[in-house]
Amino acid sequence: MIKKLTKNELSDLLISRDTTKYLYELNVLHNTGNPNLAVTEMYGYSIGNDIVIVNVYCFDGYSVYFEVSDFNNLQYIHDEIENDMKKYKEILLISDSEQLFQSPVFIRLFGKHDFIESEMYGMLHFENNGKIDEHVRILTTEDKELICSFTEPKIKYHENLRNAYETYIKNFDKNYAVYGYIDNQKEILGYLISNTYDRKYWDIAYIYVAEKARGNGIAKNWQNFMLLM
Repeated sequence: MIKKLTKNELSDLLISRDTTKYLYELNVLHNTGNPNLAVTEMYGYSIGNDIVIVNVYCFDGYSVYFEVSDFNNLQYIHDEIENDMKKYKEILLISDSEQLFQSPVFIRLFGKHDFIESEMYGMLHFENNGKIDEHVRILTTEDKELICSFTEPKIKYHENLRNAYETYIKNFDKNYAVYGYIDNQKEILGYLISNTYDRKYWDIAYIYVAEKARGNGIAKNWQNFMLLM
């Protein structure tokens, strides 16, 4: 029988399964209600060993994460969330399993959709004893000229450096830290945007490296430092 999971029940289940794997979900779950968080409601469903996690967003959005191995359970899940899905303008269906989206059962219940692979960045617990590469530093309002001269393509649903400057850096938002990789010619070659809701864990929201600078290990370099906060 399918069971709807309250906030605490979902938290307990995810922790019992694998705290590290669900670290991002647990961080969002524990901070639901924070005005800086786009997620306004989060709950789940469990049926056998399968789970579903639902997020409701402030922009009239709704996402469903499926961790389903028994496709026979999809009917029960669909029956639970069908009415809720109709309430929202934007719906995102997510799964680690590409096979799920191609299954006849899923297509019958949720329709056939194009799907794309999306990158997920790890969550770092920042330490004060880390070291930062000499080319990496936090960007401030004094870097406006450097930031404005940085060009990158606009990608739907992705951040960009100019927006990060206008939204976070210029407003001195303490819940965001934007780091730039700057070469010896004082040019930004890449950047990383991180954010936090409780200043305990910081999520890597976006990483971008200029096309001309790719292949030089810049993106990998982000993994080698812990921010000095």
